[in-house]
Amino acid sequence: MARIEIYSKEWCPYCSKAKSLLRAKGLEYREIDITHDETLEQEMLERSHRQTVPQIFIDSQSVGGYDDLSQLNASGELNRLLGIESGTAMRKVYDLAIVGAGPAGMSASLYAARKNLSCIVISMDVGGQMGITNEIANYPGIASITGPDLVNQFEEHADAYGIEKLIGEKITDIEIRGRCKVLSTASGQEIHARSVIMASGASKRKLDIPGEKEFAGKGVVYCSTCDGPLFRDKTIAVVGSGNSALEAAVEMSGIAEKVYLVSRGDWSGDLILHDKVTSTDVVVYKGHDPMEIQGNGKVQGLVLKDRETGEHTHLSVDGVFIEIGLSPNSDFTLDLLETNDRGEIRVNRELDTGVRGIFAAGDVTDGPDKQVIVAAGEGARAALAAFTYLLHQA
Repeated sequence: MARIEIYSKEWCPYCSKAKSLLRAKGLEYREIDITHDETLEQEMLERSHRQTVPQIFIDSQSVGGYDDLSQLNASGELNRLLGIESGTAMRKVYDLAIVGAGPAGMSASLYAARKNLSCIVISMDVGGQMGITNEIANYPGIASITGPDLVNQFEEHADAYGIEKLIGEKITDIEIRGRCKVLSTASGQEIHARSVIMASGASKRKLDIPGEKEFAGKGVVYCSTCDGPLFRDKTIAVVGSGNSALEAAVEMSGIAEKVYLVSRGDWSGDLILHDKVTSTDVVVYKGHDPMEIQGNGKVQGLVLKDRETGEHTHLSVDGVFIEIGLSPNSDFTLDLLETNDRGEIRVNRELDTGVRGIFAAGDVTDGPDKQVIVAAGEGARAALAAFTYLLHQA
């Protein structure tokens, strides 16, 4: 069996996601905790040439971070590297297949289990965006909790019901065969179900500017909670105007030597976060477009353009933290389900998509409020709607 090593930090949600994926596949790995060890941290940097955690090695060959690992797994390439047979059709026909294991998907699975439905949850990871949220302070009954800790509570609750999960799989297509819905994965598996709940959530948006892809993991960051401490006493720029950007700026003001906050327009985040940012020494650039991320092997600068004057500004930075919102994970549904101009799945009050037996819940839908509690509630409602649908099928 191949030897798997993973460099991680205690507080890193993507490290938890990577370990969860490996455990779900029944794989053993050697964890190298670099939380309080600068020597091991330097070892990771020298081996991987990346400034983000986790960093994963298979037989001493670097495969990158969590996103790289999950893509390898979703494509079936990870199975090939590890000598695991894949590409099989699952013979069982489930009452319900749930796509996504964030708050909507996990809540739906609990309600499905309580209604005694045979159910499977298919997802790239457990937790979704909730798993990389630093603090959740508006979940009823819990005054304050980290996203990863709330994910653990959701997962433990689901595991108590014995809910079947297929983690690390990416759905690429869904089709209707008679009364059966067939979900195809990138690794070649097929899952058959009588009903489906789309709870696939949303993913971090990219700037799509020169240098972003080139310096990913080399100073370009999409999770301040994960990688912020690696930029202690350095200069960084946070790009964005919403809650996640403002939170990242506040968080990094206590870690980095200097923090810039760049936004194309006015801030759209909560007013309480406006106050927190202005009480720090964060340098603000409003009304500026990020044009290019520059560097040599790693990030060294960010070029901005003033939207009003057209003037260009060069910021010397060691890192660019991109926090510009989310895009719905709905690409595999576009040929079957109706979506709005943002790609969000349209649903009615019953969370019905308009295709018989297919429902949707959470951030992937066109609902206006993207909140953990809203997603969890919609997951429950979608599962009850699926139960009612199945009850009336011959």
